[in-house]
Amino acid sequence: MYLRLTLIYLLFSFWCGAVYAQNSVPAEITIEVNSVQIILNDEHRSGVDWGAIVSDFHTALLKKEEDPLGEDKKYRLSFGTVSGEDYAVLLDALDTVGRMSQFPQPPFKAVFGTLASVSLAKQNIQLNVLFSRLKSGELSVRLEPHVALLTMEYHDGRKVPVPQLLKSQTDITFVNNATIVIGGLMKEEEITRTRKFPLLGDIPLLGDIPLVGLVFRSQGRLMQKTENIIFLTVHTNAGEPSQTDGPS
Repeated sequence: MYLRLTLIYLLFSFWCGAVYAQNSVPAEITIEVNSVQIILNDEHRSGVDWGAIVSDFHTALLKKEEDPLGEDKKYRLSFGTVSGEDYAVLLDALDTVGRMSQFPQPPFKAVFGTLASVSLAKQNIQLNVLFSRLKSGELSVRLEPHVALLTMEYHDGRKVPVPQLLKSQTDITFVNNATIVIGGLMKEEEITRTRKFPLLGDIPLLGDIPLVGLVFRSQGRLMQKTENIIFLTVHTNAGEPSQTDGPS
């Protein structure tokens, strides 16, 4: 009898340990990152209308890191989510807004409750992410982008480039395999465009000969606007959350 009770006790302890070990393994999160730049055409110089595209659309100001209480409405990010199916359609549609370039990044991993970050050198952005599971069963992420950019300011009566460090923060709820959208980061720069006149300007080399070529071509300066976008597609093996997984 004693041997039987001991055996039952050992089996029960082994089962409890296995369940505890299974539940204590942190859920793994894999994030696919796609960095996108769009040189906007004249029809869409104000940028992508994210409010008409994404779910849970909202905006947040980018503030100076050394003056987080300061308000500068010039720089504002747009946030939202799209489903996996809509993400593929969205990428095709963005081609109509301007000339698009994609820079996919290697996927990175995170765990709930632990801060992770990814650097996007092409856009001078470091993005911090903190994932959590809510009591309601929803998945949530806190996004904190840090952006380095050059702004033009007047000093001694002339415009000079001044480096700025800006940051923002927001929380987003999402479902597994959804894509989180961070858009609205605009860049404006002056460029020179050369246009050769038809016929004579198209003769090989003629439009490129110094002095002579000036007769057959014209140059103009224009402001080019670029929108930078970050897409985060999140995959997780997280099961149903318990009542202690996170705040509601």
